[in-house]
Amino acid sequence: MSRLPRFFISSGQVSGGTILIAGEDVRHIAMVMRMKAGDELLLCDGKGTEYTVKIADIGRSDVKTEIVSQSKKEIRKFRITLGQGLPKSDKMDFIVQKATELGVSNIVPLVTARTIVKIKDEEKRIVRWQKIAREAAMQSNRIDIPQVEHLMKFSDFIETFDARSRPLLLLSWEEGTEPIKNILRQNPEAQDIIVLIGPEGGHSSAEAMAARDKGFHLVSLGPNILRTETAAVAVLSMIGYEYL
Repeated sequence: MSRLPRFFISSGQVSGGTILIAGEDVRHIAMVMRMKAGDELLLCDGKGTEYTVKIADIGRSDVKTEIVSQSKKEIRKFRITLGQGLPKSDKMDFIVQKATELGVSNIVPLVTARTIVKIKDEEKRIVRWQKIAREAAMQSNRIDIPQVEHLMKFSDFIETFDARSRPLLLLSWEEGTEPIKNILRQNPEAQDIIVLIGPEGGHSSAEAMAARDKGFHLVSLGPNILRTETAAVAVLSMIGYEYL
């Protein structure tokens, strides 16, 4: 049995036994997937409730569906926050997409000492990245969508954590001497992980030392120097292997 097409909705779109789909999803359902009345979809509210619905009517601006069944799935409590130094060109698009597929909960674009790119219209970029995260969550069968936060300075970001919550703090650094697998295996009960990845050129020594003073482990990903987008995928894959 093939998997039902999956879309995200808000709880406000649910009314009694019907759900009204609006926005860009309407075109995708009608024009791209060429679905019709009687076809079934899976709709998720991003909070753990999933609805199997049947299309009742496809209009120009909305799709009316009828709820066939619903179920509740628990969103895992394990959380990964990715603090990503802003890379050049469209690499951040790739990182947001792959980070979503690999299970991050939050993505924070960071302005670091070696950040080259200048963001002229931050709001539009955040909207774009959030859209990419939504699409990747649908494609990868997630029941929730990671939140893409507004840009932060590296120095501000490392000040934001409450030590009482005991998150596992990791900074990938080419001069780090502690293999990341050692740190992960020494903390098997970790439920909240913060990962910092530098932009092109990596983190500066001053940033690494400042993060270390805040409790971050300066970890090595191996002998080879990885591109920033590769480093993000590598770290998240390693975390997934150990914990998920």
